[in-house]
Amino acid sequence: MPHSKPAQHYHDIDGMRSVLMFLSVALHAATVYAPARPWITSNAQRHDFFDWVIFGLHLVITPTFFFVGGFFTVLMLARRTPGGFLRNRFMRTVIPLIAIALSFNMLEHYLRWNDKTGESGLMRWIDSGGFAQIWASGEWSLHLWFLVSLVPMFILSAIVQAAIPKDAATRSAALRLVDRAAGWLKSGWAFALFVIALGAANTANFAVASQVPGAYDLLFPGFQSWYKLISEFPFFVLGVAAALSPSLLERLRTWRVWMPLAAALAFGLQPYSDPEQGFAFGMVMLFLSQLAIWTLVLFLIQFFYRYFSSDSLRTRWLADSALSMYLFHHCLVYIYGRGFTQVDWPIALEWALLTVAAAATVILFHETMIRRFALLRLLFNGKTDVAAIRKVPGFWQSFGLPGLKRPSSDVSKAGGKPAL
Repeated sequence: MPHSKPAQHYHDIDGMRSVLMFLSVALHAATVYAPARPWITSNAQRHDFFDWVIFGLHLVITPTFFFVGGFFTVLMLARRTPGGFLRNRFMRTVIPLIAIALSFNMLEHYLRWNDKTGESGLMRWIDSGGFAQIWASGEWSLHLWFLVSLVPMFILSAIVQAAIPKDAATRSAALRLVDRAAGWLKSGWAFALFVIALGAANTANFAVASQVPGAYDLLFPGFQSWYKLISEFPFFVLGVAAALSPSLLERLRTWRVWMPLAAALAFGLQPYSDPEQGFAFGMVMLFLSQLAIWTLVLFLIQFFYRYFSSDSLRTRWLADSALSMYLFHHCLVYIYGRGFTQVDWPIALEWALLTVAAAATVILFHETMIRRFALLRLLFNGKTDVAAIRKVPGFWQSFGLPGLKRPSSDVSKAGGKPAL
């Protein structure tokens, strides 16, 4: 796939991924108060604002994750053999996926069962039909479905890398095509048409995928459907293309003065399709929804490149802790959300406190456990660098909080780059 070894660390893209991981906490905390999700907890306080927040954040967070996944896949394959790449992805993705699924995700499912049935007892839950259904239906993954979807994309990338020689004409032709397309995107009008074309491509992708027999059924028990798997693939592909072509990445990063307004409209209006809209109107709304998603994703790429491209202790800490935040927060939101059903505070205050409490708990766990114990570092971050990470400034030092002296050494001496 890649044609040359990258010599640059992309702090903006790494930082974008990290910040979105933290935003996921606010997203899932909003589910406790969303009218459209009454099964999350028994909280009687609900407001339509939280449905709006959830849908808006869903429009941008997950697609951007897949773009970042495709981008870093190319960078890793440039430095590793396909086998080495898959071993790295097994360590960094599959092991944490299994570890959190068997621990915190099962704890959350048990608590949900307890709340729903009023019964208790771990063995009683395991013996229930609901436990088997969790694994057969794919519900075990909860928020981890993103990692589940990435695994086959990683495998496909490794197969392509192994199957097509580095000097093959196919690689050169594909790269020339991407570079030529990037050359057309200099003007604002051309870039706007490019965004529209991406929205149309996604719409066609959905339309074709929906016609595949059994598209909405699980590909195999415990996994997910073809429709869901293929729906995020275009974002992964654009990430791959951006990593292959520096000229395309430059065009995607170029600040467009109209993009903030377009992104604000996309997030505010949140168009979506519904079966009750009819075929023609539903297709129009599907296109507008995909157009909104691409607008938000591309805006974030430009925003983070413009404002968050520099290296710092903070960006390094965010990159290191991002996976912990993603893995652990979901169960904590449910646990704390159950607690908030016992109080009657203003709903906005509860949401803010729930978000902060879940995030703070993950930060505490990451600082005192994940960064300190080799087994936990391996199981929940997929890394074996605990000896080195102990020497790197942690949360308190990285953010210069009172009571601790910030290290006098510069950032380049503070530790290695975040592991991909």
